[in-house]
Amino acid sequence: MSIDDHTQAIIHRLWDEMAELPASAPEVSLKKLFSAISALIDSPHGLWLSSLRLADDADNDPLLGWRARSVFFYGELPADQQAYTGAVKRLDKGIPDESTYNHVLRAGAFRATLLVDHVSEGFYSGDHYIHHYLGRGITDRLFVVMPVNEDVESYFMFDRLRDQPDFTAQDLEIASYALRSLGWLNRQVHLSYGQLMADAPLTPTERGVLKHMLAGSAEKNIAEAMGQSPHTTHQYVKTLFRKFNVRSRAELTALWLGHG
Repeated sequence: MSIDDHTQAIIHRLWDEMAELPASAPEVSLKKLFSAISALIDSPHGLWLSSLRLADDADNDPLLGWRARSVFFYGELPADQQAYTGAVKRLDKGIPDESTYNHVLRAGAFRATLLVDHVSEGFYSGDHYIHHYLGRGITDRLFVVMPVNEDVESYFMFDRLRDQPDFTAQDLEIASYALRSLGWLNRQVHLSYGQLMADAPLTPTERGVLKHMLAGSAEKNIAEAMGQSPHTTHQYVKTLFRKFNVRSRAELTALWLGHG
């Protein structure tokens, strides 16, 4: 099976356009990415999810130390945030559904799969599919998972909703092809959430300050935009330098762009 020339041209143009987007706005890149791929494979809903390996000693953990963390929804549904919060709580207790468990077993490799090829027939009659999927009107899912390093992975998931047919192998090939060359985006998005090179995850305020820093704003302008005193902003800047193990804004920018 192959992707036709017209679809390839659309994907190549997408790559070029995304390379021009500012590194300080990864969620803008995610929105554009999902919008373009979703149009190609007719998927009105999807999400990006970060998965981190938080423990090395995972002998008694069915998830082998992996846990879901930050999420970005495309075409967000009313129950998405509640469903995500509930799923994370179950995973943090070491209670995985079959799909998540099977993904963990394959951690460390780029992988793309249709839900039907990834789970057993019994999955579709289980509580997780009935409540987590059908409860939100989701009937089918396509996964593309991209490792960032041995402890960090990005999950790109595209959904079909009620009254839509299931995904095809051609849909999977298109999504996989579009994402396979975007390792640089993986790095930028995870950096924005403080989940790649930072010593500790970033708070929402730290992420806001970081975004302004990477856009080139002076500290006094960041303080005004964030509604902070200049002293408070300066303390946030120092905290960000410490978390990312850098000594200057230039070093932070180089790290962000993959040159660190």
